[in-house]
Amino acid sequence: MGIITQALQGQSDGSLTVYKLTLEDPTALWKQRRNSRVFMNKSVPDVVQIVFKEWQQKSPLFASSLTLDLSGLSQDYDIRPFIMQYNQSDEAFLTSLMRSEGINWLIDEAQLKVSSINEQIQPQKLRLIDDNSQYQALDRRQIRYHRSSATEQYDSMTSLVGQRSLQPSSVHVQRWQADALEQEDGAGSVQSTHKHSAQYDNASLGLEQAWHFSPAWMQDLNGEDGATASGNAQIEKLNQNLGQYYDQQSKQFIADSTVRDTHVGYWFELAEHPEIDQHDGSDKEFLITGKNFYNQNNLPKDLNQQINQLLAQSNWQPTQTNNEERQANQLTLQRRSIKTVPEFNPLQHRPAASPQRAKVVGPSGEEIHVDEWGRIKVRFLFTRNDDHSHDGGAGANDNDTDSAWVDVLTPWAGEGYGARFLPRIDEIVVIDFFDGNIDRPFVVGRIHEGHRSPTKFDHVGKLPDTKKLAGIKSKEYQGEGYNQLRFDDTTGQISAQLQSSHAASQLNLGKLSHPKDKAESEDRGEGFELRTDQWGAVRAGEGLLLSTHKQDQAQGEHLDAQPAKQQLEGNQSNAKALSEVAKNQQTDEIESLDQLKEFAEQIQEKIAQFKKSLLLLNSPAGIGLSSNEDIHLSADGQINQFAGDSINLSTQKNLVAHAQNRISVFAAQNGIKQVAAKGKFEVHAQGDGMDLLAKQGIQIISTEDRIEITSPKEILITTKDAQIKINGSGIFPVTSGKFEVKAGQHLFMGGAKVNTVISALPDVENPYVLQYLVKNKESQVIADKPYILFDEEGNVQKGKTDQKGFMKLKTSPSAQQITTLVMMNEIEQAGEEDSGDQL
Repeated sequence: MGIITQALQGQSDGSLTVYKLTLEDPTALWKQRRNSRVFMNKSVPDVVQIVFKEWQQKSPLFASSLTLDLSGLSQDYDIRPFIMQYNQSDEAFLTSLMRSEGINWLIDEAQLKVSSINEQIQPQKLRLIDDNSQYQALDRRQIRYHRSSATEQYDSMTSLVGQRSLQPSSVHVQRWQADALEQEDGAGSVQSTHKHSAQYDNASLGLEQAWHFSPAWMQDLNGEDGATASGNAQIEKLNQNLGQYYDQQSKQFIADSTVRDTHVGYWFELAEHPEIDQHDGSDKEFLITGKNFYNQNNLPKDLNQQINQLLAQSNWQPTQTNNEERQANQLTLQRRSIKTVPEFNPLQHRPAASPQRAKVVGPSGEEIHVDEWGRIKVRFLFTRNDDHSHDGGAGANDNDTDSAWVDVLTPWAGEGYGARFLPRIDEIVVIDFFDGNIDRPFVVGRIHEGHRSPTKFDHVGKLPDTKKLAGIKSKEYQGEGYNQLRFDDTTGQISAQLQSSHAASQLNLGKLSHPKDKAESEDRGEGFELRTDQWGAVRAGEGLLLSTHKQDQAQGEHLDAQPAKQQLEGNQSNAKALSEVAKNQQTDEIESLDQLKEFAEQIQEKIAQFKKSLLLLNSPAGIGLSSNEDIHLSADGQINQFAGDSINLSTQKNLVAHAQNRISVFAAQNGIKQVAAKGKFEVHAQGDGMDLLAKQGIQIISTEDRIEITSPKEILITTKDAQIKINGSGIFPVTSGKFEVKAGQHLFMGGAKVNTVISALPDVENPYVLQYLVKNKESQVIADKPYILFDEEGNVQKGKTDQKGFMKLKTSPSAQQITTLVMMNEIEQAGEEDSGDQL
């Protein structure tokens, strides 16, 4: 039984015409359909059944001619995460899959004989077999080795020739195992069980087939796809199948026979052979692996000659020229005990693979869909909906069901470091295949095509106008923002920019220019710019140097601050000299000279670094601070100002200076001048006396009003030899010389009482207040919570932390030990835990 796949009309002599028909089994139809498609999470028998069922549904001829028999499969087969058919005929695709698993296939008859020509012929069977025990014996079970003669009662085998061929004597298989991050090898070189030479053992022959196969497939890392985990068992199976095929090919038999009921895929026992009869048991049993046969009608001699003439005229050579036998066959045999596997050559039994496009896919609503390894899902552009209806459309759904996870090539991949640019859904990627295996795809890159224009830095410009720009630009996830690293190699405008579109936050370096929508754009400066529309912060835990001292071509050290150090040391020296003068003039020295010296010493000269985490601002041409609102300077230590020239203070409103201890002002030359152009000039010593001392004269002048000198006790005016004392008892002039009074009139009247009005001075309040910042274990500020403080004298202070989390402790100006005990709800950690603050 079969399907006529070709019909040729030959020569005719008027009374007889010859025809040539090609009869093939129904799988010949598979060669006529070529397809490209994908299968997810299927075993090889699953794929065979899917394709077979499609043929039955689409082709009535195929459905009525062939059925599928899987009863000969006795093994469990791996679920593969991904299988691709690519520009292959269905015949080439399915047979290559079965070869890779060591599955044999054959066409068998559902019934070998029919009782009459009117009986309907049953469809043939495609039998898949993976073990020799599944092959059936011929009904006759035994074939005689005997001459062929019309007088013989039974058909027989007339010739048996054994043929040997040298085959590889060992097989070694290896492949890459991604999850183990290593090359996976089979268990060494697997030696053949067949003896290939009478003179040498298999190991010494050294006929090894060392195969490097495609990388192991990688299933879903969480096992959600149900695919079989790849491992060493697959390597061992490949090793075994290849070795068994070579053993099978090393010795076969060719037999000539007249036995009409021989069939491929059946076995028999050979009898009456002079050499075979010397063997026992299974060595006499042979499996038929191939069959060539011919049959000739029993026609009259003259008609047969007429046919042969027409065949010759048609240039058709008859299959058999021996006219003594009307039918015969040639069988290819192997001993039944030898494992039968199909030939599998990984380099031949697969389609040619080349780079191709695919579209990145994922679940609805996602923009980036990856697994833990950064693998993606793609839809191969050749997939059609009709080819994938068997699996809910998986493969052509435009979502994450269209492929297994696909590796993405990256220029740098280390343990937790490297480069990461994940393809996004709907992008077009370029797919290549490891070792040319279409079942091992990976992404090698992406392409700008159609409306997907190449990168537009700053959202402006297009190629080729902006061809001098290079770099990287990302896109905000499900948004319109971006980040970019842009290199501008325009002649005369070379620059680099690191930018986030949020708040236009940028670091610009080089010859700065406006974003380019054409080859060039307007300049906007030189050097560097760090800017943002929002907030900025600069932090350096070991120190920060801001300097405008020039360092050509970056030749100097990173923290070279010697100009600043020299300037600080020079001012310290000048200030020290002036302080010595002040000391000699019996006024206060500058207390911060040692601190300034210590500060300068933190700048190391030889290794250009700071000993402490300093912030140093230095400029050879001046430093300016400007604000439309306030400028605040605060230090827990001292704030020092030293100038080689003047220090000038000017304000449009008030100049207020407060000091906890004292204020000391000293002018070594040219005096001190204080002027109030308007308003009263007041000088108070609210807690002690006041001394005015001058080497020369003191003038107290009121140009338009009087001068008052008032004391509740006594006023004493003294010169070298004279004195005037004024108190509540009277006025007492004293002199050792002349007492002279000149007046136009002298009046001496009775006594009168004077009421003295003395301005009250305010009491000095205790200004000594400590602040404590209160936090919990998570360093969160505890605000608006009650607290109680106990000092060493047993005094209690209560209050609430303010909005910033501070609580305040009032103390005295004298030195004392303060112990603080904080008792408040939810407070687990105080920002400053003191057992003895020295005040």
